[in-house]
Order: sequence, then structure tokens, then C-alpha cells
Amino acid sequence: MAKKKTLGNLRYFQIRILHAQAKHLPGYAITEFFNKVEMIAGTGKVDSVPSCILKVEFDGPELPQLNEELIDSLLIDRILEQKDGVAYLRVRTPGPIQMIVARERDCWVIPPTYLSKENGFFMTIQGTSKGLKRVKDELELLIPEKMDMRISKMIVGDLIAAPELPERRHLVITTAVKKGYYDTPRKCTQKDIAEILGIKQGTVAEHLQYAESVIINSWADQVSQS
Repeated sequence: MAKKKTLGNLRYFQIRILHAQAKHLPGYAITEFFNKVEMIAGTGKVDSVPSCILKVEFDGPELPQLNEELIDSLLIDRILEQKDGVAYLRVRTPGPIQMIVARERDCWVIPPTYLSKENGFFMTIQGTSKGLKRVKDELELLIPEKMDMRISKMIVGDLIAAPELPERRHLVITTAVKKGYYDTPRKCTQKDIAEILGIKQGTVAEHLQYAESVIINSWADQVSQS
């Protein structure tokens, strides 16, 4: 059954930081060990330090041995699964960017959030308008160079009987709506959405198809019951 979902007054913004802009940050050293680090889900805080599940990609069959240089940015609590070149880890992230968000109770990090050798650092932060403004101001002090930042429109009010969607699929379809994918004529393509979110076009197509199916079926169920 469709579930009432209250969003309140929320926004999200996305920030991309190139390697050249972040060389002074502790997390920069992570790219020496991993080709890509991707947040799968947040798991709260441990002693005020944010924790999450990460997917990491690396060269070779075994997880690289991290040195003490990374203690200030990545603490591995548990290896959940590991196979050739890929591992899922439960970690704490005490780096300066993550701690700025963690200290702000009105904001939180959501997927897509990742760090890669090829594309640099990409983070999605959701929260209230005031909370995001405070985080944005602190980030600009930490990284004074101009950052690529995309800020969403306000999400206001209740979504009555809105179907639940996983965070990533919710973000993909709301981005599609915002950019005019469902306008007539269309104002953007799946490739455009993929570039905005930093994911593959095939992933966008999969998320949109799933989300559209859930929404249409939910609508049909409600109409049939009215």
C-alpha cells in the first residue's frame, strides 16, 4: 500500500571537487589505494563521526593495506564482502568535509557520493535550506577555490500517498523532472541526467524505468480504490 511521506522543507545540493582543488585534504590520499570509493548507504554516527557502507574498487585480488596517512579520513571497522578488485566496507569517515556535514543536524549525506581517480570527489547533501547554507559557507572556507555546485529547488509540503523509492532512484527521477525530461518536448536526455549525477546512462535508464513502474502502479491502485 502506498505510504504517506512527509518531506518538510528540504533541498539538496551536489558538489564536485577536482583533485587539483583537494590536494591539501586528508582524503586525497585515498586515491593512491582505491580507484573508486562509493557511498552505498549512511549508517549514522559512531562517537560523533559519520559512518557508512562503502563500495571500493582497487587493482589486484586483495584489499590494499592502508597506511597511517589515511587514519584522519577513513577508518575501516569491518570488511563485509570482498572479491577480485571490489570490496564492501563498513567505515567511519572523520575527514574535514564529512565532519562539517556531521556537525550540522539539519543536513546529511546521501548517494550518489563518491571519490574516484578519474572524476574527483562528488557529494550529494540533503537538508533544510538554512542547514545547507551553513554547510555551504563552511565548505567554501575549507576549499576556497571555485567549486562546481548544483542546488535544487525547495521540496515543500507533504506527498500524499507517495510511493516509497530508494534514495538513489528518488534522486534520479526528481532530477529528471527538474531538468525537463518529462516535458513536451523533452528538455534533456538520459545522458544529460547521467552527467549531472555522475553515473552511467544505463544506470539512469534502469532507475527511471523502475521508478516510473512503481509510481504508475501506485497511481493505478489508488484510482481503483477510489
